[in-house]
Amino acid sequence: MNTTSGGQRGRPPGLPKTGGRSRGTPNRSTAALQEKLATLGCDPVAELVGIAKNPGTEIGFKVSVYALLLRHTVPTPKPIDDSNVGDATTNGSMMTPEEALRWARYVIERFGPNPAPQGEMARQADGKTDLPHKEGEDED
Repeated sequence: MNTTSGGQRGRPPGLPKTGGRSRGTPNRSTAALQEKLATLGCDPVAELVGIAKNPGTEIGFKVSVYALLLRHTVPTPKPIDDSNVGDATTNGSMMTPEEALRWARYVIERFGPNPAPQGEMARQADGKTDLPHKEGEDED
């Protein structure tokens, strides 16, 4: 243990790494698995995508496959400070059940199985259609 750095283990900040694997090099077991899969002509990602795109695959399984792939393609978001979760919405007031229902209908209409066409979404961005809003807010 390095006692000069306040009880923390490892090298002091700023010293270059010496020894061990270089960054980006897979460990032995990962390299062996990748080699074996290549020898067998197996691409697990391609197989999973093929299963997910099959029209006969259940929607729940498709979601599981895409969630698994998403974890490895998109960075994991950092945790947020949840000390005030449930206290208020971003503008400082609670959302009523009616507002939550209106918002849920809006999201389903826009992003559900039959989303609104692009032109419809552009009109909404201009404020020319009924977007969900907080009661008491001015409508354009």
